Amino acid sequence: MGSVLAFIQTIPHPVWWVVGALFLALGLSFVYKGWNATVLGRINYWAGFLPLTIVSPWFIHLPPGKNSLIKQREGLLCHMLIGPLFFLTSAPFLVLGADLLGLQGTNAVNLIINHGDKSQPPAITYSPPINYTFPIAFRAGKKINQIFQTQIYEDPSKSLLPGEHKAGQQQTAQDKYGH
Repeated sequence: MGSVLAFIQTIPHPVWWVVGALFLALGLSFVYKGWNATVLGRINYWAGFLPLTIVSPWFIHLPPGKNSLIKQREGLLCHMLIGPLFFLTSAPFLVLGADLLGLQGTNAVNLIINHGDKSQPPAITYSPPINYTFPIAFRAGKKINQIFQTQIYEDPSKSLLPGEHKAGQQQTAQDKYGH
């Protein structure tokens, strides 16, 4: 792992710009596919081997050729599920591409997540060339743990069970005929 990180640090800046442009183009392609799926309700998929058919819309970015196994599908599933998933897929590609090109993609995401309030702590931090940390995950984990550890008051007068159930005492259920 250390040799991979050392190699990444030696890559010159023009190469990172090219990689950033490719990621930005891929992110824009996913935005276009998300528009087609969400608004127009159609996607392209590969009609070959079934497990690959399911994930194939994420790999098809060019229009199909003549006599191709790439087919077009329209339907409500595209509007409701596939389109939003394309938009969610586009976000990391757009942010990474913008950061590698020096366009402050992480700052834009932090501004969106914090509702425009620059005084809030950042949700994502970035350091070149490709190093992201997510302080929001730690803060959210603490908040979720606090929510799950909170006791909820239960009014005894609104209990569904008649009387009080004592620990260790087993009650048998009976139907209306006393069986």
